Amino acid sequence: MNPSDISLDQLSQLIEQIYEGASEELPWQRSLEQLRTALGANYVTLILRPSAPGDPGFMVNAGPVETWAISAYSETYYALDPFVGLPAGEVHTVAELLGEDRWLKSDFYLQFNAPLDVFHIMGADLYTANGIECRLRVCRPHQDSAFTAQDKAFCARLLPHLRRAVNLYGQLKRSEVERQLYASAVERMQIGTIILDNHLEVLETNQAASEMLGEGDGLNVSGSRLGAAYRRDNQTLQRLIKRALEERLSEGPRIAEAITLQRPSGRSSLGVVVQSLPRGESLEGRHPAVAVFLRDPERRADVQQQPLRQLFGFTPAEAALAIQLAHGNTLDEAGAQLNIRRNTVKAHLRAIFSKAGVTRQSELAYVLHNSVAVLGGSAAGASTAHNAGP
Repeated sequence: MNPSDISLDQLSQLIEQIYEGASEELPWQRSLEQLRTALGANYVTLILRPSAPGDPGFMVNAGPVETWAISAYSETYYALDPFVGLPAGEVHTVAELLGEDRWLKSDFYLQFNAPLDVFHIMGADLYTANGIECRLRVCRPHQDSAFTAQDKAFCARLLPHLRRAVNLYGQLKRSEVERQLYASAVERMQIGTIILDNHLEVLETNQAASEMLGEGDGLNVSGSRLGAAYRRDNQTLQRLIKRALEERLSEGPRIAEAITLQRPSGRSSLGVVVQSLPRGESLEGRHPAVAVFLRDPERRADVQQQPLRQLFGFTPAEAALAIQLAHGNTLDEAGAQLNIRRNTVKAHLRAIFSKAGVTRQSELAYVLHNSVAVLGGSAAGASTAHNAGP
């Protein structure tokens, strides 16, 4: 297909796909395929993170690219690629910058491109406001004609849209990394989080909250609504939730309010904090409005072994025993779990108390659970939000 044959509707669709590409599972796969068709190319590649020693980079390909070629470029041939460092935002061909004779004699062409039937290459390098460097490369086989000025102009028309979309992609990825980091920290501390939407229906829960709700002991979800087990508790809870929503709608100060919920099982009461979320522009029918934080005093934060060893100088055996004791096990229970004799347990215990600066198991549990050791390691499902609504 010749770029001149593309209708305005097709061009509009391609631009739309470029922006949608930022949120695709494999970013820009569809738009690259459409660009490959429009320019009569055998391959189109978008390098979102250039390869470097020890880093294979990240690229998205359109066309029948063989697996060996992707691995070979990421591991070796990127260092031989002469078609890099192009003037920012400008479209050029490899023949223009290197000359056809130099290109044909280059190791990169002879060893990598010729076996792939790649001769004509057109490309552009883009740099976004948030520091992302990416490269667009469009390739044609030997028997096809070289890229024309019209091809270059068509590609240049798309570059501003691609640069904005890549910038958006970077912002989305950074926000996702930050969200996962904070969610993981909250999860490790065994704090349940429930997000209610503007209709006061459950929108999302983290893993800790899902487990607490699954127990149905003091708090539950019925018909997408959050409710307490006992009538008086539920009336107070609903009042706090509605008040939080009113604060959000009035854009007044966000005040966190707390209550305790009794549990039918007789276990320790759940601690609950309700707070409105900042009001922002939302195009969705359901958007986050109220946060409900849960704390079960009987759920202990996971203490990780490696941070304990680094913080207190515990040996591996001492750290393993300290974790057992921090979780409330007796000396005999800890010894059985670790398959060690009672005399050995006592010897480790003396060393643990000395290194942690405590004299009782209750003090040890307090010190460990209030240290940064609870933030080490990993928490299963910490970065996953579970849809709890319809």
